Amino acid sequence: MNPLFNRIKKNLKQLKPYLKKHDLSCYRIFDWDMPEYPLCIDVYEDMVHVAEYKTKHPLDEQSYQTWIETCRLTIQEVFTLNDDKIFIKHRERQKGNKQYEKFSEEKQMHIVHENNLKFLVNMSDYLDTGLFLDHRITRKKFKEESKDKHVLNLFAYTGAFSVYAAAGGAMKITTVDLSNTYLQWAQDNFKLNDFSISNHEFLKADVKEWIKTGKDEQYDLVILDPPTVSKSKMSRSNFDIQSDHPELIHHVLRQMKKGGILYFSNNFREFQFNTKRIQAASITDISEETIPEDFRNKKIHACWKIIK
Repeated sequence: MNPLFNRIKKNLKQLKPYLKKHDLSCYRIFDWDMPEYPLCIDVYEDMVHVAEYKTKHPLDEQSYQTWIETCRLTIQEVFTLNDDKIFIKHRERQKGNKQYEKFSEEKQMHIVHENNLKFLVNMSDYLDTGLFLDHRITRKKFKEESKDKHVLNLFAYTGAFSVYAAAGGAMKITTVDLSNTYLQWAQDNFKLNDFSISNHEFLKADVKEWIKTGKDEQYDLVILDPPTVSKSKMSRSNFDIQSDHPELIHHVLRQMKKGGILYFSNNFREFQFNTKRIQAASITDISEETIPEDFRNKKIHACWKIIK
């Protein structure tokens, strides 16, 4: 058997108790575990999503096509799947707002499950599926803090954190994103779980500008998970996580009640947290405890719990 087959089978065996214990049907099974296979392979129930990272390799085009097809056939064999259940994307290191990049117009939405909640994923049309699996633990923490709280979800993407907050009994949830597509997706996720959207807000806005305006609202609980950089045509200004995070967090905290909790996360590998402009009661790095066991790459994200 080829090395990829053997490694995936080995990972499945090692992860089986963890997956069973937490009743997981969506998880990462291969995390670029071997240099010669620059792949991240995620299982979404009866489907497999493969992200191939662009690297320098010595293969000519024909050899490369043979290699990638062999990878596909290997995954097919391991999971006994039909070809139409495997989705392979080719991605570069994050540059710009890549999660908004479109690959196709199939518009096929699939329902998957996580912690007794349901989410719509799109396996084909975008670089990402609509549900970031590495934040599974962070979402659960967020849910546990949500009861009777006024919650704010910034750079909300498809609203998974908002769904968790609704499941946790949040009083009101404000979901903010610049994309109409993702805001509608978030509302569809609410409806899929039989949560009313009438008591909550879904706002199309440039978060960097919107948070500066001094809202009348005061939030108890906030999730702030920005992209590394954003150069969207819809935005009035560019965004860079490294240079912009102190001001952004400063403005978020201004809109929070004393004792409120802010979860701040990002996936920029070289990120340096500048706390000089951040006035908070406490800032705790919770990265290690929020990265799931199925992610062998422990730099998949960094996360802090900030209490005002």
